[in-house]
Amino acid sequence: MKVFSSGLSVLMITFMLSFSVDAQKTKHDEIKVEAVQTKQISFETYCEQNAIHLMDIPAEKLSGITFAGTLNYIDAKKQPGLKEYGLTPSEKETLYYTLNGSDKILAVQSLFVLRLNYANSKK
Repeated sequence: MKVFSSGLSVLMITFMLSFSVDAQKTKHDEIKVEAVQTKQISFETYCEQNAIHLMDIPAEKLSGITFAGTLNYIDAKKQPGLKEYGLTPSEKETLYYTLNGSDKILAVQSLFVLRLNYANSKK
């Protein structure tokens, strides 16, 4: 009976150690994934992904906006960026564009705002 009992104890200890190693490996893998997800992107990539926004503007506020031009609408589901629209952000002011075929307005954030937001995203 002692042999069975000690064999069972060894088996349980082996199981517990195995479980502990697996838990540590899982935690280590999660940390690796988290590190990859928080890897910093370049400023250019950040601008491409975050500079433009499609907006709905009430008709009564349209008269207060100065438009930089008119662009052809690109479906928002395609997640267009600056390159698709052929745009470059202004240094200090947000630019607004009307879109052919859409009731939305395209806003392009200024480089000043983009730099601030990029710096904050790295913290």
